[in-house]
Order: sequence, then C-alpha cells, then structure tokens
Amino acid sequence: MHPILFKLGPLTIYTYGTFVFIGVAAAYWLSTRDAVRMGLDKDKFSNLFFWTVVAAFLGARILYTIVEWKLFIEHPFYVIFSRAGFVFYGGVIGGFIAAYIIIKKYKWDFLKIADIVSLYIPLGHAFGRMGCFSYGCCYGKPTNSWIGMLFPPTSPAGAAGVKVIPTQIISAFFLVVIFLILLYVRRKKRFEGQIFLSYLLLYGIFRFIIEFFRGDPRGYLWVFSTSQWVSIAVIIAAIVYYRKLRWVK
Repeated sequence: MHPILFKLGPLTIYTYGTFVFIGVAAAYWLSTRDAVRMGLDKDKFSNLFFWTVVAAFLGARILYTIVEWKLFIEHPFYVIFSRAGFVFYGGVIGGFIAAYIIIKKYKWDFLKIADIVSLYIPLGHAFGRMGCFSYGCCYGKPTNSWIGMLFPPTSPAGAAGVKVIPTQIISAFFLVVIFLILLYVRRKKRFEGQIFLSYLLLYGIFRFIIEFFRGDPRGYLWVFSTSQWVSIAVIIAAIVYYRKLRWVK
C-alpha cells in the first residue's frame, strides 16, 4: 500500500485521488471518442459528462451520509470532508438524475447516450477500487485463509490488526471482466439501451454477492446491506426493461 503517491513541497498527491482521476479521465476520453464518432456534439457531451460526474460524487457522499447517519451526527465534518466515505450506488442515482435532465434538455436519445457512457463506467470504477485498496477502505471481512492481507495499522482496513479479504482487488478484477463482457455486448447489440441494462444487471449481481464478503460498516436493513437492497431493485428493473425493450425491438 502507498496511500501517498508523492509530495511536492507542501502539496501531497494521494494515490486514492490519483486512481479516481485516472478512472474518470479514461471513461471521459473513451466515451467522448465514441460520442463524436456517432455524430454527437463534443462540447455538449463534455458538459453532460462533467455534470454527471459532479452529481455522481455528490450522490455517493449523500447516500454514505444517510447510511452512516449516526457517525454523521457525531462527526459531521469528518463524514463530509473525508477522502473516503462514498457509496457507489448513490453515485449511480445522482449521476442518472443529472444525466437524464441534461439529455432531455439536449433532446438526445437517453438510451443511446446511456449505452455510450455505461460501457466505460466499470472500467473507471475498477481504477477507483484500486484507489480504495491504496487507502485501505472498502475492505473485506477478517480471514485466516491464503487470500487474506494485512493492511497498515494506520489504514481503515488495518485498524483491527488482522488479515482481511482484499475485496477492493477482487472488485477491480470483476469490474474489468464486466467491461469486457459489455464490449462483447456492443458487438452483438440489437437495440438501444442493451449495453446500459446489461451493465446494471451484471453489476447488480456482482455487487449483491461481494457484499457478503465486505467487512467495513455496511448499514444493514434486516438481513441485507443497503447496497444489496439497491442491487435487488437494480436487477429486477434491468430484467423487466430488458425484456420490454427487446420485445419492442
């Protein structure tokens, strides 16, 4: 782990932020290239991407605050300004709302744009998970198996002083797998929205499973975590709309 990438005088460059930046930059460059190739205005698409990312980060922080409301009441500034503390599904919801509003303003086909952007979300997300690994957040449950990793005691994952499942690396790997599957889906695409709904379905299934191995605070509701309940809703919605759009096609 290298939480600090390097320092330039008083300026500290953190590995977590660097990986997140690389992921967002890669998703932007690749999706913009596809958008231009499809005849969309580059400036308008860049504006859409920018505000979608901003709304995604806000949504991720807001959902984290809701899930960890007790911690927020006790330490509000820590929750708001911490380098960690994001719930990805909150980002999906926030980004979706912003993107939908802007796409309707430009009078574009929502499903067409969603296909372009959602193809590269798992790739950018994979970089973000490697950032989580460098910081030590989003870690797994304690384990004595060969897969267990001992994080530095100064990190969230190392505070307990035991080996944990490196769910960050596992997530990054499967996110890349999802990206490769979506590339295949694009080659066989039969209707607008197919890539978008395939992404929601694949990520929903994966997220539901990986949650069983997460060891950081999850915000449980009955037997499942908040993210698992969201995953169930996402999976159902993706299946319903996939069948509907395929039937229309």
